[in-house]
Amino acid sequence: MALFGERDALRSIGPLAPPQTRRRIAFTGKQRIGIPILTLIPLLALFGVFGERSTRIEARSASLAVSVQYPVRFRYRQTEPLEIAVRNLSPRVTDTILVSLDTAYLTRFADVRITPEPTSAFMVQLIGVKPGEQRLVVAELQGERYGRHQGGLVISVPNDSIRVTLRTLVFP
Repeated sequence: MALFGERDALRSIGPLAPPQTRRRIAFTGKQRIGIPILTLIPLLALFGVFGERSTRIEARSASLAVSVQYPVRFRYRQTEPLEIAVRNLSPRVTDTILVSLDTAYLTRFADVRITPEPTSAFMVQLIGVKPGEQRLVVAELQGERYGRHQGGLVISVPNDSIRVTLRTLVFP
C-alpha cells in the first residue's frame, strides 16, 4: 500500500526536469586523426593532387638534342606514353643513335610496348639519322606496381651521350 501512496506523492510534485548538462562532442584519438584526413582527401583530389601528370625534360650535347616527355604520376593499370624525341645536331649523317631505356625502371610496368621495336633488351637503334633530323621513340607504360619508380635513359652516339633520370609515381 505504501507503494501507491509514494506514486501519488510524486504526481503531486509535477514532472521532473532532466539534469542540466553541457553538450560537447567527444572524439577518440583515432577519430581526431581520421576525421581531418577524411576531410583532406577530397580537398586534395579537388586541387588535382591525385590526377595524372606528365613532364618534359630537355637535354643537349655537342651532337644530340633530346626531349623526353614521361608520366610523373598516374594510376594503377592506367596506360601512359613515354616519348623520346632525338635530334641529330651534328653536320653529318649519324650512322646509329642508341636509345637505352633502364631495365630496372621499365620492369616496374606491365605491357611495355616500344616503337620502333627494340633490337635487344630495351635498346632501340636509330639508323641513318640525317643532320637536323628528329626521330621519335615511344614506349607505352601500364602502371603495375604501386609506389615510386626511378630509372635512367641513355642516348648515345660514338664519343657522345646524354643521360636523363626518370621518376614516376604509380598510385591506386
